Amino acid sequence: MRDGTCPLCGSGRAVLLFTKEETDYRECPDCGFRFSTPDRNPNVTNTLDDYEAAYLQYLAPDSGDDANFESIYQWMADVTRLDGKRLLDVGAGSGKLVRYLRRRGVDAHGIEPSRALFDRFLSGDAAFACATIDAGDSPIAAFSVVTAFDVIEHTPDPVAFLRGIASALEPGGVFFLSTPDVESLTAKAFGRRWHFYYPYHLSYFGPQTLARAAAAQGLRMLECRHRGRRRSVGYMIRYVAEFIRRVDAPRWASRFDSWYVPVNLFDTMYVAFRRDMT
Repeated sequence: MRDGTCPLCGSGRAVLLFTKEETDYRECPDCGFRFSTPDRNPNVTNTLDDYEAAYLQYLAPDSGDDANFESIYQWMADVTRLDGKRLLDVGAGSGKLVRYLRRRGVDAHGIEPSRALFDRFLSGDAAFACATIDAGDSPIAAFSVVTAFDVIEHTPDPVAFLRGIASALEPGGVFFLSTPDVESLTAKAFGRRWHFYYPYHLSYFGPQTLARAAAAQGLRMLECRHRGRRRSVGYMIRYVAEFIRRVDAPRWASRFDSWYVPVNLFDTMYVAFRRDMT
């Protein structure tokens, strides 16, 4: 369990905001960072059977993937050229993004720290390795582009994570990430009932705290926006049941797995950074 020391700035003055599902959520008054202190980190201790149905559906192939990935691809391509670039996806999950990018001609590779997810989805594919970015497992300055979508919020040590990202990037390389925005109007309106306050999430950023933390590692923010995604109605029913109400999802949710709608609560930020040339 983490104590009250802020993992971002090291201050020992972090205060308890609330406790939800036996997990403490704290805020540092010195840097504004929020973090949780669970008894165990399910991101690395879970077996495949421990994950909720909605989480496994998020990882599984989905007919909405291509549209979502194409949107991500176009956004990244507007910031930097992707063709001819070597790309590392950190926290590759089931590998869907890397495989999409490789079909688009990008020299994409991925690392995934969860042994359970790696063995289930990635084992045997040379494009992937079971590794963590903050342990220095990736080659130094080997990639022109690094991505980490829906990942940094799962890390207990965001400083080490961002340091590892910077080390993996070539000077002038670009880093793309997405993460919940704890400073969003949605987060503030729902308070402790905000749907992103759940045990898998350990680190909570807003645009300002993220920009400062990244800048300390030589990563300069280029842009920050709040993007939506296409989601199946079935997935959203499971998500609300399992991650908000904490009950089993109804069996009839599968009837709506082929119904897709655009969803944007403006509480997930997509951010681009450039590594300093020095």
